[in-house]
Amino acid sequence: LAGRYSVVTGTPPKSTRVTSDVVPADEPVAYAQPAVRTPPYRRLRVYAVDPSLSTRLDTADINSATLDVRWEKLEPGPRGEYLKVTDELVGGQPNELDLDDPRLLAQDGWAPAEGNPQFHQQMVYAVAMTTIEHFERALGRPVLWRHRKNAEDPLDDALYVGQLEVRPHALRQANAFYSPEEVALQFGYFDADATSAGELVPGSRVYTCLSHDIVAHETTHAILDGMHRRYNEPTNADVLAFHEAFADIVALMQHFTMRDFLEMEIARTRGDIEAESMLGSLAVQFGRATGGRGALREAIGSVENGVWKRFTPDPTELDRRLTPHSRGAILVAAVFDAFLAIYKARTQDLLRIYTGGTGVLPTGAIHPDLVRRLADEASKSADHVLGMCIRALDYVPPVDVTFFEYLRGL
Repeated sequence: LAGRYSVVTGTPPKSTRVTSDVVPADEPVAYAQPAVRTPPYRRLRVYAVDPSLSTRLDTADINSATLDVRWEKLEPGPRGEYLKVTDELVGGQPNELDLDDPRLLAQDGWAPAEGNPQFHQQMVYAVAMTTIEHFERALGRPVLWRHRKNAEDPLDDALYVGQLEVRPHALRQANAFYSPEEVALQFGYFDADATSAGELVPGSRVYTCLSHDIVAHETTHAILDGMHRRYNEPTNADVLAFHEAFADIVALMQHFTMRDFLEMEIARTRGDIEAESMLGSLAVQFGRATGGRGALREAIGSVENGVWKRFTPDPTELDRRLTPHSRGAILVAAVFDAFLAIYKARTQDLLRIYTGGTGVLPTGAIHPDLVRRLADEASKSADHVLGMCIRALDYVPPVDVTFFEYLRGL
């Protein structure tokens, strides 16, 4: 029939005579229309790291990533089942992004751009939804947000919150945070320090909502607060530090889902991701914009006197580090070290094959095929470690958590 009937009407060409006992030759044939199914994902473009990599010639091509975000019907904002992005232009005019616009659907959303506030909304939505997806895949159940307090009854703190509010331009300061009282993510913006690194023009505007690490970090705070609401109470030195450490771990492990960025760093370090690289760094642009040489936080090393040095594990640091971020860095380093050990164990055979059994890489760049295989193992290992870290939340006490109780749960 496909060769003898018109595609449009199902009517046979005039030069062809078709006879049938069921359908007369001169009548159209009715065909069943296939059902249009809902796609599993929508594709949205984001910065793989942050806008600073787009100003460098060697990283400009890999700083744009496309995320597969779970499909849902969205209202302008965007506003979906889990998130409600709220934003305003100067002057109080609404500035709502419609991701269901066919023109944006056809081109994977807006292209990354610091000067486009609608891309800012797209970025926070895409990264936050991707972080939620990691949790739901690991836990096997939906993510729920913290309940809100009843303003009319101080003893009632069980008002259901269906959507986490996300405000990309909430603060004019070098800060971003999760507010348990408002059940909202608040992202700030500020002007770069005059002594900032060369990729940033002194005084240029820096948006925390355009840092992949910061968005993932703050979203993790909100998810963890929804699971264990008493972890905001500092009943011991580890509680608040665990909140910060766990959010950093999730953000770090998500680095390994950015394939182009991952392969570039593996090629640059010749497969040694224990060396200085952006894979173990958090909020690179933020750290440099506030006057630092490197990232806001490092997992396994830092720059001392202009030279990058690997951290040396020291058990006595638990007695000295008492602030949440500083103390949490100990747990982050421990988990990242475990990830590195798994990665090395899984890639030893590849290096032996590549080096003819010696395991010692020759000088120069490594082959692109080896880069891709090492990236496969790094991505798979990070996904396994991230899943284990998330599932461990079901095996910890609901109050007064310590690092050791979390590691036992892990």
